[in-house]
Amino acid sequence: MNIVHVLEDFSFQSGGIRTVVLDLHTRLLNADINSKILTTRTEANDDVIKVEGDETPWRFSKNIKRTLKELHSKNEIDVVHIHGVWMFPQYAAAKFAKQQNIPFLITCHGMYEPWLWSQGTLKKKLYFNLIVKNAFSKANYLHVITSNEANKINEIFPQTPIIEIPNLIDSRLAISEIYSSKEKYILYVGRLDPKKGIDLLIKAFAEISPKDFKLKIAGNFNAYKGELETLVKSLKLEEKVQFLGLITGPEKIELFKNAFVFVAPSHSEVVGMVNLEAAIYKTPVITTFQTGLNEAWSSNGGILVDPNVTDLKLALKKAISWTIDERNEYGTKLFNFVIKEYSWQNRFKDWLKLYQSLKK
Repeated sequence: MNIVHVLEDFSFQSGGIRTVVLDLHTRLLNADINSKILTTRTEANDDVIKVEGDETPWRFSKNIKRTLKELHSKNEIDVVHIHGVWMFPQYAAAKFAKQQNIPFLITCHGMYEPWLWSQGTLKKKLYFNLIVKNAFSKANYLHVITSNEANKINEIFPQTPIIEIPNLIDSRLAISEIYSSKEKYILYVGRLDPKKGIDLLIKAFAEISPKDFKLKIAGNFNAYKGELETLVKSLKLEEKVQFLGLITGPEKIELFKNAFVFVAPSHSEVVGMVNLEAAIYKTPVITTFQTGLNEAWSSNGGILVDPNVTDLKLALKKAISWTIDERNEYGTKLFNFVIKEYSWQNRFKDWLKLYQSLKK
């Protein structure tokens, strides 16, 4: 079987989407399935098909259709798997697949979540209704990550079949060490973006003003960092809040496993790979109901809240009151829950079944 994944950005800046696509791609290759990634932005050593469009508006690329056509002429496409919904590569791939009668599915990656629709609504609605709705509605499946996302997608694509498979994590990343860090810190890892609720976390941290804790924020620096720094200064937290920039590889693992608690206070997310990453390193996680996680998260070592300062403050006060033993107990309990519900080892079979059902 030959599968081509199409997305506009496969670089580190794409955040969790890169992680999800790379994990799926790697497991398909390991299962002797020919998987390829087609994108306009990537990292230097990635083994993917890169086309121009990285610097153009809408990530427009005249070579996407040509490249797909070349692959198809060599009988190298059985299924087109589109990731994301707002850029030209996704639209072009959907149009091509339909014209060539190739089965295709779209993973929306939470991009139709209500909070995101409220940002720049008119522009998004015009683009959706006038350009992509007809093309995307012809997908064989729309893949969603949570039941909340499924409800939203069903509203806007009522005639298109929906399949739900959550984001998954590799259980082999697990560690055996017990937390024993001498430095106590609360951790956020992810994009610096208003959607992520980082401002709420900073305000809640300021209100509890924990004497022995720092707040570490890891994410690629951008214009929004300036707004967050201004907030930190206004709250007189310059000595307590650290902006670390983009952290990857072994350094990222150390950052996760040595955090006392990880916090992802997002307004809108579909599970969020960082929540699973933290849990796999046995770090307790505070995140929001809006991530679409199984609500049993809260009874299995994690804490779910609504994205507001009051709820975050209460959750943080609870977390920093834990003893080291309590922190490790909650982290281990959450780890076991994630292995059961969100691991590749337990759920990869769902992807294989889906792709096999699409193959003509």
